[in-house]
Amino acid sequence: MIKELKKLLEEALLEIQKQENWADFEMPEINVDNVKQEKFGDYASNVAMVLTGKSKKNPMEIAGKIMEILKSQKIDQIEKIEVAAPGYINFFLSQKYFAELIEKINQEKEKFGNGEKNTEKVMVEYSQPNTHKEFHIGHLRNVFLGSSLVNLLRKSGQEVITANYIGDTGTHIAKCLWGLLKFHSGENLDEIKNKGEFLGKVYSEANQKLEENPEFEEEFREVQKKMNDEDPEVIKLWEKTKQFSLDDFKKIYKKLGVAFDVYFFESEEEKEGKAILPDLLKKGIVEKSQGAVIANLEKYNLGVLVLMRGDGSVLYGLKDIPLALKKFNQYKIKKSIYIIDVRQSLYFEQISKILELMGFKEEVLHIGYDFVSLKDGKSMSSRDGNIISAEFLLQEVINQVKKNFVASPDPDSIGIGAIKFFMLKYSPNTKIEFDMEKAIGLEGDTGPYVQYAHARICSILEKAKDFEGKANLELLKHEKELSLMRELNKFPELVEEIGLSYEVHKLPYYAISLADKFHSFYNACRVIDEENEELTKSRLALVGATKIVLGETLRLIGVSAPKKM
Repeated sequence: MIKELKKLLEEALLEIQKQENWADFEMPEINVDNVKQEKFGDYASNVAMVLTGKSKKNPMEIAGKIMEILKSQKIDQIEKIEVAAPGYINFFLSQKYFAELIEKINQEKEKFGNGEKNTEKVMVEYSQPNTHKEFHIGHLRNVFLGSSLVNLLRKSGQEVITANYIGDTGTHIAKCLWGLLKFHSGENLDEIKNKGEFLGKVYSEANQKLEENPEFEEEFREVQKKMNDEDPEVIKLWEKTKQFSLDDFKKIYKKLGVAFDVYFFESEEEKEGKAILPDLLKKGIVEKSQGAVIANLEKYNLGVLVLMRGDGSVLYGLKDIPLALKKFNQYKIKKSIYIIDVRQSLYFEQISKILELMGFKEEVLHIGYDFVSLKDGKSMSSRDGNIISAEFLLQEVINQVKKNFVASPDPDSIGIGAIKFFMLKYSPNTKIEFDMEKAIGLEGDTGPYVQYAHARICSILEKAKDFEGKANLELLKHEKELSLMRELNKFPELVEEIGLSYEVHKLPYYAISLADKFHSFYNACRVIDEENEELTKSRLALVGATKIVLGETLRLIGVSAPKKM
């Protein structure tokens, strides 16, 4: 509806421009927004105030002229237009509009809110765990952000390729391999039950031993050199333990309901980076400095990015550059989105500038997120062994759900949904202190609260299966019915908005608001009334529409929509 109102306002302004003979008139940017307080209508525009500077007219006067032109058109979707100080134009949607909305939702079902198809491809790279380290709750935030964004972008009509870039090379892996050879050489690795957890502990142990015993440094460096030189024994151990990690990751992804279209590996991109380095040097995009290879971006206020150390070790930039080229050339994408923590913001500006200097005009976009800490506020570190593993957290939450929701036929989906909802409701730039008790609560801004609303709706519809026939939706006039319909009306515009802004944290808050409106409606309006069959049918149509939108919102977040709690 926002697009239609913008068009109507533009036409009205052109009409006023003719009537008033405004000189040098330029069409301003027309904003139409949802109104926060329902007493002021459904939508509002401040365009009259924007025009005040050029027209030298009072904004209330301009708003009044716009209102009169729009009223003369007798627009079916609009019941009333009002002007409010200091110059807002408020629009009230008609009963006919809301009736058509409910009918539309029930006809289109899960397709309601779908955007127009966009043929340009977008790649979203997320998760990016390092092998030989444990998958912890910080990794979960990345996965939830990425998967929810992908769902939303596809809903908004964009073609999305999902990618996971695995960190399978580097110093941390050499340390883990050294630790295995030094302290666990006699163990049968195949018999170890929790292999990902074991590798994480070996990595932490190796760090601790190296710090306590400087004489071990030479041994570690030797293993690192063998790895770089592709020594058969070390490479065999690397490949075996790398697969342990990959198997562990894929188990977690399956549990979380996440899948990737393509996997990339640091070890492969490192080789590609070394291969393109001579060309980058020849073109002057990078240069040698004190034995290292750098990209000097100081004239762009982006500092210096070291791509290769003097000892020949390749850093992240010389891997991300060939990976970006592969994405654009092989997958024909127009935009590459990276979900990576906020500390990498400058780094991705540097990578984007290097690609631009190489002649690539496609967009590289970094969406950063902040840390997840323990409840006492202490940050986690794989190096220190101070982490909560994803597997442990998932199981702990599921166990608690089983206690709190004894009758639930699917505690796993409620538990996992609670974690997803809790982490996604925060803006990505906000630090999270994870609190299990808050996450699984049935009251407040939680996943179970919204899931309960959906389950309640399913129960109502199950009880009302005998009421059939076409509903007269213009009977829905109660203030709580109208309030619920207004909330349903926001969904398509929210999908479009997040498809442009990538602010997926707005989805959980919409879900909470919709659940609130439903509960308020249900408490005030008797849905099943055998003595008033026509009104019952109308309210059941509204309940059915709410089920569709609430279920689809939960799906976009990545949370299940249970029929029973």
